[in-house]
Amino acid sequence: MTAMSTRYPVAPVVSAPARGREHLNSTDLHLAGLSATDLPGADLREADLQEARLRDTCLHAADLRDANLRDADLEGADLDAADLRGAHLDGANLRAATFSPLTAWPAGFDPLAAGATPTRTEHPTDPVGVRRGR
Repeated sequence: MTAMSTRYPVAPVVSAPARGREHLNSTDLHLAGLSATDLPGADLREADLQEARLRDTCLHAADLRDANLRDADLEGADLDAADLRGAHLDGANLRAATFSPLTAWPAGFDPLAAGATPTRTEHPTDPVGVRRGR
């Protein structure tokens, strides 16, 4: 396990303003209460988020490769462009979690069957990241 810098707390304070990319790779966040936390672009590679509460958390473009998300509550989380390759999602609650075509899932994982909701459909001629009106 990699030692964590003292610059960042183990569990970000919900009321704290965003500081940019959080470096929490390999951090033990088992059972952490992180609901409604803004963690866009966070580095959570190999983090232990088992049974963590991540409801309505912004994980836009977060790196969650090989993270342990078993039994985590991700209901309503923003997973747009998140990288979840190799993540362990057994028992995770993904109901109403949103994702885009830029979200990378573990091999063989079906986000729709898990209850996640696509946020947009990109047209082949659209520049990457452009939302189409609906």
